[in-house]
Amino acid sequence: MQKFVRIFCAALLATAPIFSQGQSIAQGDVQYDQKTDLEVDDMEALRRWIRDKRMVTLKEIGGDLSISGEVRTEFQDSAETKNGIRQRGDGGAENKPQYAWDSEVNLMLDYRTDRTWAAIKLEFDNDMGQRSGTVSNIKLEKAYLGGRIVPGDTITIDAEIGRRYLFNVYDSKVEFASLFDGALFRFNKTWPSIGDFYVNPGVLLVDDKTNHYAYVAEIGGLRIGNVGVNLKYSIIDWYKPYADVLNDLRYKFVVSQILGVYQFYPEWIGKKLIKFYAAGLCNHLAEGVAQTHWRRQNYACYAGMSIGLVKKQYDWAVDCNYQWVQAQAVPNFDCSGIGRGNAAGVGFYTNAANGDPASGATTAKTAVGSTNYKGFEIEALYAFTDNLTVQQVFKYSNTLNKNIGPNLKYRQYEIEFIYAF
Repeated sequence: MQKFVRIFCAALLATAPIFSQGQSIAQGDVQYDQKTDLEVDDMEALRRWIRDKRMVTLKEIGGDLSISGEVRTEFQDSAETKNGIRQRGDGGAENKPQYAWDSEVNLMLDYRTDRTWAAIKLEFDNDMGQRSGTVSNIKLEKAYLGGRIVPGDTITIDAEIGRRYLFNVYDSKVEFASLFDGALFRFNKTWPSIGDFYVNPGVLLVDDKTNHYAYVAEIGGLRIGNVGVNLKYSIIDWYKPYADVLNDLRYKFVVSQILGVYQFYPEWIGKKLIKFYAAGLCNHLAEGVAQTHWRRQNYACYAGMSIGLVKKQYDWAVDCNYQWVQAQAVPNFDCSGIGRGNAAGVGFYTNAANGDPASGATTAKTAVGSTNYKGFEIEALYAFTDNLTVQQVFKYSNTLNKNIGPNLKYRQYEIEFIYAF
């Protein structure tokens, strides 16, 4: 201990001249031009700005910030056969699991003022398992900002730009699964005695390397005649001519959809919402190709009904629908329907599901993709508490046209526990 004290005192005496020199400099006894580190000054200014920014409250900014989230645990049982041969699970033809567990967290932030808003959603979706599990899968699902251009009483016009999914804006059971990276306009007009009407046009980026954009719009009427009738028409143009034939076919889609909905709240079921809906789709650019035996396969339709809404504890809802989708009705990358499983990952026009032309073209015997199916889907949701719900989904599909590609049968059961806060 005494040795340590002696060393400390010696070090203190050795540094005394340095302290005294620093003091004289501070007092102005400087015999030379003092140098200034501009980078240090910039960093100090940045620190001061950050400190000041932290002291600004939401009230001073003039908006409302909401933070919400979800914690999900999901189990899936997926079974698939190709020409009678099992594709998934231990011993299956493809290295894909039949039983899968997922752990998912969604974090949502929304900020809104009287005339502007912004939304963010981060998804952390990872496979579970000590060996098969993942920990790094992060997805930016939403990041957009918007503002109100016309704030009328019966008419409003909004503009938004950024990222979300097409299904966050446009309504369909079999399309609009793609990212919507682009600009959106919303025109809304209300006639109290007639209903609410809207037009939502938008433009989205497909590929900046080829300067490829898609164009989409939906026009609709809600509560028409105040009798619970909704009508919607949407159209999306994916097409841009490519010199490469396979890329040209991949995007040769202009798809329109007509959707009709009737909803009401009958007394005999406790005024729960009952909704019937049906839609028809057509790809106007489809033409006969080798994969379809030179015949157009460009139509799709779906119909279903749902009962109930889930807003609080003990609420429940059930939705059942049937889907019929021809091979060229919607792009494979935009298909949001039941699908075909497709454990082998074979596309419709290319051997790779991602449409890479380098993988080579498929034939009428090998083409798969996500379309050319018929099937049904049942979804049920029940709220144990105001925060905890359980969702169950059963899907089944079979090959629609067995002359195109292999005969696939696909079914999936999924149960998911969701805690929202």
